[in-house]
Amino acid sequence: MFGYQIGKNVKIGKSYINCNKLILEDNVIIGSKNVISCNEFSIGKNSKIFSHNIITGLSNFYLGKDSRIIDHHFFDLWNPIKIGDSTWIAGRNSQFWTHGSLKTKLNEDLSIVIGNDVYVGSGVKFSPGVKIASNNLVGLGSTVSGVFSEENSIIASNKSVVIKSNVNWKQNW
Repeated sequence: MFGYQIGKNVKIGKSYINCNKLILEDNVIIGSKNVISCNEFSIGKNSKIFSHNIITGLSNFYLGKDSRIIDHHFFDLWNPIKIGDSTWIAGRNSQFWTHGSLKTKLNEDLSIVIGNDVYVGSGVKFSPGVKIASNNLVGLGSTVSGVFSEENSIIASNKSVVIKSNVNWKQNW
């Protein structure tokens, strides 16, 4: 169907999906009332996108395996967004922006890359070009810009900084 690749045991609710290329691996769940419109859209096995999310633009979106996107998030795909394995975009109302900054004029990489095992709290705003290493936690309501290459950290605040290092958020939560 449309050249889409859909694995076994995939469930899709009442959502709008319009992509040039779509890959949904086994056991993927896409809830209801999502709007997904992009060039390439790929979700790894056992991942879930709950409801009321908007993923839109002319670029590519990748969500790794065993990951979650909960409700009411916005993803601007002017440039690619890649979210790693076992990563959670939790709560509600986070925004991921990949265009509209001075970086555009400077020909910088505006894609957003989030590593594996990252937890993103509610209401986080991501600027173009954000990179977050694996095994980090991004605090509720943070505004994130720049590159965070350190692992096992808590990233928080407005303008976000590492507020604590050498933290394994999964063990300490």
